[in-house]
Amino acid sequence: MKFDTRILLTTGLITVVLLTGCATKRYPIATPLAPTEASLLGCRDIALELARADQIQKQIDETGNMDWRSVAGFLGDLGIGNGMAKSEAHKAVNARRAALQEVQAKRDCVKDVVPAAPGR
Repeated sequence: MKFDTRILLTTGLITVVLLTGCATKRYPIATPLAPTEASLLGCRDIALELARADQIQKQIDETGNMDWRSVAGFLGDLGIGNGMAKSEAHKAVNARRAALQEVQAKRDCVKDVVPAAPGR
């Protein structure tokens, strides 16, 4: 009876460890630019939001560096969960940046343009 309980507990523990490997990293997610938000932003606000988007991009890249969570994610699902989360974070920040740049162009906010981070 004790032997069966140990097997059951060990199997349960291994299952929990494997399932936690699916989402081991938490990437920052940029929210989409809402029409109301776009209508209220001035040129300076847009420039600040673009700078924030660059900062989020930097955080995504830093979170993607190899660490123990990368190893745990690889053991859990071959790293697919972390890769998908990083991809979604990149898509979200790029969509927000594109929407901000579109509003910036419509408002002719050339003088308040904040240069993109290196490599962007």
